[in-house]
Amino acid sequence: MEYHPIKHLAPGWFAVVMGTGGLANIFYNWRFDFAPAAGAGVFLAGLTAGIYILLAGPWLTRWLRYFGYVRRDLHHPVTVNFFVMAGVGTAIVGTNISAIWSRWLPSACVYPLMLALWLIACFIVTAFTFYTTFRLMRAEDPPDPAAVNFSWIMAPVANMALLLLGNPLLILAVTRHPGHAAPIFILNAIFFGIGFFLFIFLSSVIFARLAQYALPPAAATPTFGIFLGAAGLAVNAIVAMGENAEALGFFTAMPLLYFISLTIWGFGFWIIGIIIIICLHRLRRGGIPFSLAWWAFIFPLAAYTVASQKIAAWYGGPLTTGWAILLTALLTLLWLYTFGQTLRGVLDKSLFTGAPLRAPEPASMPRSG
Repeated sequence: MEYHPIKHLAPGWFAVVMGTGGLANIFYNWRFDFAPAAGAGVFLAGLTAGIYILLAGPWLTRWLRYFGYVRRDLHHPVTVNFFVMAGVGTAIVGTNISAIWSRWLPSACVYPLMLALWLIACFIVTAFTFYTTFRLMRAEDPPDPAAVNFSWIMAPVANMALLLLGNPLLILAVTRHPGHAAPIFILNAIFFGIGFFLFIFLSSVIFARLAQYALPPAAATPTFGIFLGAAGLAVNAIVAMGENAEALGFFTAMPLLYFISLTIWGFGFWIIGIIIIICLHRLRRGGIPFSLAWWAFIFPLAAYTVASQKIAAWYGGPLTTGWAILLTALLTLLWLYTFGQTLRGVLDKSLFTGAPLRAPEPASMPRSG
């Protein structure tokens, strides 16, 4: 095993950006109910931007100088699914600009920055969506059941996550660049369609695998959280697209879309419950080892918490508001633990350690005599 922070920079590192940036938006959304939440949101948004900048350089360097290690990850049945996270992380930084930094940035800079980040995110997510799905189709041998887990739906979730930035970008486009509005709306619809239907297709494969084989290894348990992310992102996407369609004069169907979103949000209760049961099951049998995969708990829960905040705003009442508060508290505790363990892994170098591409050749022994 060797230590190298660029050669062994796992594709999943951008999940740190996704989870931290998502939590930043959640805290900032609570600022009218709890004043200190605004400061926490700004701090986390700054931390998100800093982590993104720290990761972007090494990520690009790995592609340019150490492509052999990238190629190895591209052929790994699980690791390959996390390359789309670079695109989602880019989009999340854009959502922080929209929700938080736009209060301080010059107004002329906000739209170009969001548009640039959105286009970069769209390119990365689209490229790796096609790559990962084609890789599934061209496989000649049946996949190892241990490798079939909810990381398979990362690409569908990533496509839906693009709308977290695409929808606020469209709102700005309506007033600042009206000619951009309809194309952005259509692209948002394309990404949602790709994500939603791929999610249905691949989830059916994963559930068939779960019905026929034992649970995936304990280390893959956090990937169950990705399933929750799809529900939260669908709620956000459906209503935001409906509101944008209404603003553009395409159609009006908001009461129906609010109801559909409510039912999808309700499905999240079962997802959270089954994840808790699976985690308790694993904890009784040795626990869940920490790895970067733990961040698969964070961003999906953040997406569902944002959806819960919106449900609470639409429907009101103690149930929806209390649930959103409870999710925020749970997410905060999970983030603190996961971020702390990640920082520990950085300091002890364990998160940048891996097998070299070639084992070093043994030194030749001196000849006797």
